[in-house]
Amino acid sequence: MQRQNLSAAVIAVLLIGAQQLSGTASFAQKYVQGGIEHKEKVAPVNSKFLPGSVWKEGEADGSKSTWIRIPEWLAGTWFADVETATSRQDLVNHKESAHTPFTFKAKSRFAYGTQRDGRGGIWHFLKLPYTSSTDFPEFVEYHQVLTKDFTNQSEQAVSFRSMVAAARVQRQSKEIVEAFQQESVTNYEPVEDGVIKMIASTRRYDEAGKPLMQADNEARIHRVEKFTPIAKEGNLDLRQSLFTFLRNRKMEYLIPVEAKVN
Repeated sequence: MQRQNLSAAVIAVLLIGAQQLSGTASFAQKYVQGGIEHKEKVAPVNSKFLPGSVWKEGEADGSKSTWIRIPEWLAGTWFADVETATSRQDLVNHKESAHTPFTFKAKSRFAYGTQRDGRGGIWHFLKLPYTSSTDFPEFVEYHQVLTKDFTNQSEQAVSFRSMVAAARVQRQSKEIVEAFQQESVTNYEPVEDGVIKMIASTRRYDEAGKPLMQADNEARIHRVEKFTPIAKEGNLDLRQSLFTFLRNRKMEYLIPVEAKVN
């Protein structure tokens, strides 16, 4: 059970549309709607991702997992099949697409909310790091989500910021032929019961940490299933994991009385 953030849909869009970029008039805009700001530069890619190296799995998935408390309106399973591209920027040539906004199909199904605490609050198990792969005819592209920070900006707005290391790997030799990094920032806010608005921005950096491209998207997303507690993540008992987390954070008052260990 790995919950994927909808901003993952933006990643693929960074690979298309570069040829449509033109003009510099609005390029100075630093923020997309919703107040998202990216880093001007990130650290160089880890040496294990450098081209010419042999691809090896990194840290074990889940070794830095944690729990975050989310608002009730974000809990449940969500679905979207259309997004709106609000901006496409070539950050090397300082050009912005003249063809935005436009809509495109991007099916995504994801869920937030794993367990309830003793007072009814909903918590999400944030598995970190985790690795996903996509098969292309010429190579396999691996994405390792290294960090994912959650900010509860207010009762009506939350955001996630993720850093992803990516490598394109030859299928047979496992040699890395290209490496890059991506920073994804996704804001959610409630629109009405069962509907949320997403504002997402993904910036791609080269292996030296310099920005290359940026894609900004928006979408209205609908809840298709109500929140239901999840019992396990692999062999991990998620209920006990949450209670251990709360106990370690001196928040035992959120653990049900019958579950407390004297």
